[in-house]
Amino acid sequence: MDKLFRPSRLGKLSFLALTCCLAFVSSASGQLTIISSSAKPAQVDSNDSNPVEIGVKFRADTNGSVTGLRFYKATTNVGTHVGHIWSKSGILLGSATFTSETKSGWQQVNFSSPIPVSANTTYIASYFAPSGHYSVNDNFFTKTGIDNAPLHELANGVDGPDGVYKYGSSSGFPTSTYESDNYWVDVVYTPQTTAATPQLTLSATALNFGSVTVNSAATQSLTLTSSGSSALTINSAAITGAGYSIVGGTLPTTLNPGQTTTLQLQLKPTAAGTVTGQLTISSNSSTGSTSTVSLSGTATAATKPQLSASPSSLSFGSVATNSSATLSETITSSGSSALTVSSASVTGAGFTLVAGSFPATLNPGQALTLQVKFTPTATGAATGKLTISSNSASGATAVISLSGTGTTPGTPQLTVSATSLSFGSVATSSSAKLSLTLTSSGTSAVTVNSAAISGAGFSIIGGSFPLTLNASQTATVNVQFAPTAAGAETGKLTITSNATSGSPALVALSGTGTSVPHSVSLTWSAPPPSAAPVAGYNVYRAISGGALQLLNQPPDTSTSYVDSTVVAGALYDYVVKSVNSAGVESVPSNVIAVTIPTP
Repeated sequence: MDKLFRPSRLGKLSFLALTCCLAFVSSASGQLTIISSSAKPAQVDSNDSNPVEIGVKFRADTNGSVTGLRFYKATTNVGTHVGHIWSKSGILLGSATFTSETKSGWQQVNFSSPIPVSANTTYIASYFAPSGHYSVNDNFFTKTGIDNAPLHELANGVDGPDGVYKYGSSSGFPTSTYESDNYWVDVVYTPQTTAATPQLTLSATALNFGSVTVNSAATQSLTLTSSGSSALTINSAAITGAGYSIVGGTLPTTLNPGQTTTLQLQLKPTAAGTVTGQLTISSNSSTGSTSTVSLSGTATAATKPQLSASPSSLSFGSVATNSSATLSETITSSGSSALTVSSASVTGAGFTLVAGSFPATLNPGQALTLQVKFTPTATGAATGKLTISSNSASGATAVISLSGTGTTPGTPQLTVSATSLSFGSVATSSSAKLSLTLTSSGTSAVTVNSAAISGAGFSIIGGSFPLTLNASQTATVNVQFAPTAAGAETGKLTITSNATSGSPALVALSGTGTSVPHSVSLTWSAPPPSAAPVAGYNVYRAISGGALQLLNQPPDTSTSYVDSTVVAGALYDYVVKSVNSAGVESVPSNVIAVTIPTP
């Protein structure tokens, strides 16, 4: 199958009438809702069974709080429903799970804490319907909203389109719209009855940085919270005390109720001893225009750098003349201040330093690895020395002894596990893999310099060359056949090495590409019931932007169709129309374009 087509609410042939009146409600406690509990949707069940988050945009003329959320329920709208209040930008402000629901009608859940909302600010109220079947009035917000001052559900154009949703298996911020539908979501709102006041709350009134080494730095965080009932403006922050600074946070800033911002404070002492300071924050808080945080810490003298080397000696064992072996030496900064390694040098016949760049600075705990190579040019024992120079307090130089023995070289030999690989039949646009084993079968290491391949569709996957295998060691080479056209193919793998015989090694390759037929599978959803029931569906296809042609006759009664007449490399456009018993077609569905792969 090349494409799955699932148009949403296909063939919507008519619009249901909107309810004429959405009455408003206010309770004795001062709580307000927008839609009357006696109001009923034009379409109680949308017949859409997909899980979906659906909601509405709303505003309040005054500051207040949302204490609950309501929605109208069809008997088929089953499962666990969760209500959400979102900011316009998608920040989740509160959620609650509906319990003790009735089978149908209005359902309400109260939030554990009131959710503050600001005047003339757009918010989104929504709930998650895990089984779909939500209630709906089509095209409701196209020309009008719902007003119950100080509450308003917004008409299109006030703040973008209204009637929002998000399909998916779990809750999420709804941003999609479809014909500005009203999904019968409402809020429970309490206006603010007291004067709004800004207030600043600090996460701490004192910060202790503890013990900090001279010329190093320690950081602490301070959280500033707008804890009042109106926006808080933080104008500035100033710090006093040697070594203290503000290294993170942007001021001035304005925080809505409940919002926070964070300041990052740093202590970087330059001399040992007790260090104190103070942070002063200026704002329009009703509790005072300035707030202070005391700062303290202890600066300690830096300790001396220290070098540790491991291992204490390097023994290369027996190495054939004119070949080489490499060992590693690790240098670690084991003190509590930075270590500077100024140089490293090697003495002794056949010994060389092949990795390491100097000078190098290592912070406490950091390590540096040196690579030392032994390449004997004559047989017999050899010794040498690795000398490391640094500013370590334990000594300016560290000496590592080196030893090894040069031996008569052996004979390198390479054995390949097969002289031919047959991949058999492999479908075009797919692949098959076979493996070869390379074995060092001589008395000394063999170096495989390269592996090259020829033949259409054949390639080497994985493996890196040159590759050195000690005696009896093995390596695997994976070869892939991925035909792009039908028919027999042959190729060759050429492996070059320093083997004393049989280089290069040749492996014959063969395989046959087979073509794969294509088809396009279409599926769609039936439209909601209407006065003119759907009797079937007509499927149309256009080739490469040409005219649409009917594919099925008579109309198909199922909601799926398989087109097995497609041609590789062609571009097709498909639409579906529903047909009633009188043979009248609906408007076409959205167009789906399908490109058939080329073998």
